[in-house]
Amino acid sequence: MSIAKNYADQQVSILNNPEALLKEYLPLIRYHADQLMRRTPDSIELDDMIDAGVLGLLDGAKRFDSTREVQFKTFVSYRVRGAMIDYLRAFDWMPRGLRDTSKALQNAMMVVEQQQGRPAEEDEIAQYLGVSLQEYRQRLDHVRTMSIVHFDDLPSVMGEDDEMNMLDALEGDPELMPERQFLVNEFVNRLATAIDGLPKREGVLLTLYYYEELTMKEVALVLGLTESRVSQIHSQMVVRLRGMLKLDEENV
Repeated sequence: MSIAKNYADQQVSILNNPEALLKEYLPLIRYHADQLMRRTPDSIELDDMIDAGVLGLLDGAKRFDSTREVQFKTFVSYRVRGAMIDYLRAFDWMPRGLRDTSKALQNAMMVVEQQQGRPAEEDEIAQYLGVSLQEYRQRLDHVRTMSIVHFDDLPSVMGEDDEMNMLDALEGDPELMPERQFLVNEFVNRLATAIDGLPKREGVLLTLYYYEELTMKEVALVLGLTESRVSQIHSQMVVRLRGMLKLDEENV
């Protein structure tokens, strides 16, 4: 029996055993819980986030189709993180004022970038808003809790009659293929273009934090900045990406 075949058989065995499944993937659940807890209010308990992740894991195990070309760990990571974000949304813990602040920052950034024809600088955005650079950075600190990037938070892919989120595409439902897969690929290309359009420092931060999975503290050491400053740049990057995708969507 080949190593690959043996590994696949072990995975099938684990998927059919909730206790073994939890033992195998609890570290992954804790990892995502720790990542999200850094950007949530103190009122949110870590144990509750982990419980939500466990439900996402079990649901993912039921939905996973081993015949599709998607690894279970990749698939279930989105399910676990998605369940945690759904848990946070249920509390509606984000004040309306915070949402308004985020939209104002996004709008200011979009206007300046349209005027300049390039990514907006901090001082330009602050000037447009009529505030000091320090005040602008404080606003970025305030909206950092909205910087939870997840496929469910990205725009849905619209079909002729309804919409489909990115997780639906990952499930590999044959009814979504191939025409809707084209729409998914189109959105992925738009996202890639938006990422390519980020200022260099924000692009490096995205790579280190999301692809290399460094902590904010580790990213700060690499960039030679304080952890607080990296957090501000991260918030600015997320606001910028949201604005770029929204603008691109309006121009399609």
